[in-house]
Amino acid sequence: MCAGAVSTSMLDQLAATCENERCNRPLTEEECMLVYQTEYGQRRAYECHCGTVTVTVGRRE
Repeated sequence: MCAGAVSTSMLDQLAATCENERCNRPLTEEECMLVYQTEYGQRRAYECHCGTVTVTVGRRE
């Protein structure tokens, strides 16, 4: 999990992939650059080697 991340079961169970149509590479903890928590859930920002930033959003259960 990204440093300082709070476990969110939905995000932990899904594999993030790059949003660039020509890339679609699986994203790992190494590419996770930012994690933050709001009252609505957790967001994670990943920066792929191709330069695309992908943000995942997990709602609280």
